[in-house]
Amino acid sequence: MKQEEILITGTAGQVGTELKTLFPRAVHITRNDFDLRVEEDIRQMFLDNNPKIVIHAAARVGGIKDNIENPALYFDDNVLMNTLLLKHAQLNRVDRFIAVLSSCIFPDRADMDKYPLNESEIHNGSPSQDNFFYAYAKRSMAVQIDAYNMQYGTKYNYVIPCNLYGESKREYSNKSHFPLALLAKIKRAEETGTDHIVLFGDGTPMRQLMHSRDLAQVLKIMIDREIYESFNIAPEENLNIDEIAKLGLIATGNTHLKIKYDKSQPNGQHRKDISTKKMRSIIKDYKFVKLVDGLREAYELL
Repeated sequence: MKQEEILITGTAGQVGTELKTLFPRAVHITRNDFDLRVEEDIRQMFLDNNPKIVIHAAARVGGIKDNIENPALYFDDNVLMNTLLLKHAQLNRVDRFIAVLSSCIFPDRADMDKYPLNESEIHNGSPSQDNFFYAYAKRSMAVQIDAYNMQYGTKYNYVIPCNLYGESKREYSNKSHFPLALLAKIKRAEETGTDHIVLFGDGTPMRQLMHSRDLAQVLKIMIDREIYESFNIAPEENLNIDEIAKLGLIATGNTHLKIKYDKSQPNGQHRKDISTKKMRSIIKDYKFVKLVDGLREAYELL
């Protein structure tokens, strides 16, 4: 498949930026080109570009606080762009459609013995209340892809990555995800001479973190090797927030900073690590970026 026949959405975001590097001759779509929430824009996008492969990495994303404050916005924007994009991909006879979802689509389990979560468990309960509406919009994308494959005989699929970090052109705000927020707070403390950083919650929730470059590389492998299955993507390492924060201080050379926690702010889902068993059965040889190295690189790009 020629790169010119690949269309990638969300190329201003973390994953999209990495995909743009891997597929330099593909069609790179940002919100400045087409509004994916508007059907006429999507219709025109397919008419102008006639892609054979679509990698859908665009989404409205943000941190816990912004999700809690703007639930309708997160649900509406993501449902609209996901639904319309997939609909017109099928109408335009796109051969391959790969959607980037999120591990937040999995149920929020109180039973800690039942982790990690595998792909068959997506619908075995409700997602975390902290990003419930965003999660359901993403979960709906998986349902829609399965429905299209059943009714139209398409070979579309999706990947479910763990929490991502990497290069970001966005300034830190309450819309930022945890890894970027952590690094931005460290940088601000370094610049202002503050002796500590303040993080939300109590530091106990656990997270798998993956560099966005790793996700992009796996997506390229899927296209190159013609892999059509849907599966989780994550490194096996699962650390709590406090351990990640301390690793961030080491990576950035700021081990003198103290870490304080604001327990009046939400913790987020306590645990949501995902199984990598299926991924490892399909792509056995992949090596992920080490977290300390990835955090150092991301910090240098802030």
